[in-house]
Amino acid sequence: MDLKEYYLMHKNLPVCLMEISDDGSISRVRRNASAAEHFPLGGQMNEMKFHEWWRDRAIPKTRHGAKTALQRLGYSSTGSALINNLALSLTDCYWIQPRGEDLTWEEVNLFTNDFVDSFGEITINPDHDIDLRTRTRFDCATSQGELQKKWCIDKDGRRYLVKGNYGLSYQQSINEVFASELHARQGFKNYTRYYLTKLRVEGGREGLGCLCYAFCNDSVECISAWELLQTVKIRQNESYYYPLKQVCISLGMQEQSFTDFMDYEIMTDYLLTNTDRHMNNIAVLRDPDSLQLIGFAPIFDSGNSMFFNIPLTELPLLHLDQVLTHSFIAKEPRLLQYVHNRHLLDLDKARMDFSVYEQDVAERHSRIPLLKELYQRKLASLSAFQSGHDIWKKR
Repeated sequence: MDLKEYYLMHKNLPVCLMEISDDGSISRVRRNASAAEHFPLGGQMNEMKFHEWWRDRAIPKTRHGAKTALQRLGYSSTGSALINNLALSLTDCYWIQPRGEDLTWEEVNLFTNDFVDSFGEITINPDHDIDLRTRTRFDCATSQGELQKKWCIDKDGRRYLVKGNYGLSYQQSINEVFASELHARQGFKNYTRYYLTKLRVEGGREGLGCLCYAFCNDSVECISAWELLQTVKIRQNESYYYPLKQVCISLGMQEQSFTDFMDYEIMTDYLLTNTDRHMNNIAVLRDPDSLQLIGFAPIFDSGNSMFFNIPLTELPLLHLDQVLTHSFIAKEPRLLQYVHNRHLLDLDKARMDFSVYEQDVAERHSRIPLLKELYQRKLASLSAFQSGHDIWKKR
């Protein structure tokens, strides 16, 4: 297996020299001590953590449509696609520079240089006839998650992400728009706005997806909560909430800013029954030059909510106090234990219009009254919570 040397760069600053194989595996990592502060936070503790940070940078091989995209584009693995793309991303300013090549950040970054995300396009629509002769220098952009997605550039040069859905339903995309409307009604500013968009999906049929504009750029990069948690030792079975709080404060975040954001996100996730607020769906923003923390990234990825994967026949039988979630704690109601200010969410402004769900496939329209009823029950639970009841306790 061929090994080549690459510098891991943070913009134009080399932070380490390493060998990378054709399939994207790294070895012989030699850090640049003079740039230690710019080394990825998630890999600073030890070399094993750095290897994990690097592997997480590649598009997951479990992403729907990834196998087809690899075959169509001639890659042996998502790791080889990562190398071909110089490990560039639209969420941070790290990339790899082949040793001996005089490339600069200004010449390669995806924030200002054109690219076509052919890999993402094929995951959404495997039948799409992509003209590989006209592709740009970079034909994929790294992103996490198993859902099909692609990065695009609009006519004004703004970068935006298009996402598909699991199965034949459009509910995940509709959920993102529904969540956006909830945040807008609350007057909350720090959220990612999603819009419905038409897209061509598998089988050549027209479907619905959603899109959102990038919140990172050449001067703002994103670090996931999961990466932040790799900088501290966590006890077995310990909730991630308090270690995350500790790291954020150590990086310069005010404690009140942490608790206010978390209070709001926990309560809105509870109301939306978002069961997927894992540590890669929470992030902070920082300045890549000064390394100063800016604050929490806008709330994003709320699509796995509103009982999207529960069959119609099971919706009337749900026990809302038994909903499980991927977050700080498994049982959803117990997440409310972390809330300091129960009144950050205005329940009068949380009464929603459900007509957006009529844009889902016709077979799922019968779900809408049940979704509305379950949402109303969640509103009632939060009302009791705001009145002082610890609703996670059995009575």
